[in-house]
Amino acid sequence: MANNETAPRRRVLLTGAKGYIASQLLPAFRERYDLRLVDLSPGEGVEVADLLSEPADDLRRLFDSVDTVVHTAYHRPTGDDPQSRYEGERRNVDMMQRVYQLALETGVRRVVAASTNQAAKWYEQPYFQGLRDRVSPEDYPRPDSFYGWAKAAYESLGFLYACGSLGRKLEVIQVRIVVPREVDAAKFVDQPTYRYVRELAGYISERDLQQLFVKSIETPDIADEYGVPFHIFYGVSNNARTFWSITNARRVIGYQPQDDSERRFADDIARMLYGSRDGSR
Repeated sequence: MANNETAPRRRVLLTGAKGYIASQLLPAFRERYDLRLVDLSPGEGVEVADLLSEPADDLRRLFDSVDTVVHTAYHRPTGDDPQSRYEGERRNVDMMQRVYQLALETGVRRVVAASTNQAAKWYEQPYFQGLRDRVSPEDYPRPDSFYGWAKAAYESLGFLYACGSLGRKLEVIQVRIVVPREVDAAKFVDQPTYRYVRELAGYISERDLQQLFVKSIETPDIADEYGVPFHIFYGVSNNARTFWSITNARRVIGYQPQDDSERRFADDIARMLYGSRDGSR
């Protein structure tokens, strides 16, 4: 991910700047971009703003002169009953819409948003039953939770803003992140094997996550075959055990993941799946 030091630095607005995903992106972003960081709580270099409740006129200043918005902000719902979960996630959909609208109105070129595999998580059921080998971003969204439903709504809203029916084509990429953490085998010792295998299949390393977002920001042309600048990419590394297709990310933005969970966690896999450190039975 070499940076052209002679080129002007892009101005990037990162929402949810104190969150978990943002913490993984920031080391690469700080090297490459002129950052504007926004979160609900204060921190070094972070502007405090509530993207959901503050008047739009007060928020426009955050989007002015911005090239790309990377949206990772998230309001965690409270309550476990279905109505509370729905109402909580509905707030996140409303926040995503505000980001799109403000970006559209202020001339932002592109929005890259953190989505999740849970927008289509139901497909894991036929996968583990041996009835399906792969899911791709082109498959119809099939969430099995309100969290997944909200992310699927992010995506369909994104296409609306990208297709040009609201005035201009806002470029939109949604990244369906799967397992953005190191896989701790100890947590799966007493679990069914498929749960451990699922983590291995969905793993994405920090450097691959950074590459995926950087290329989503910097690739000049992301128009699809119909001229619509909209894509959904799965966020996984180059894992030997894979279920989520990254074919379109390779093609559209040149994503070249460097890591493979099979190598990264080889000793754990040998012990967990084959009964010994070296894989012998």
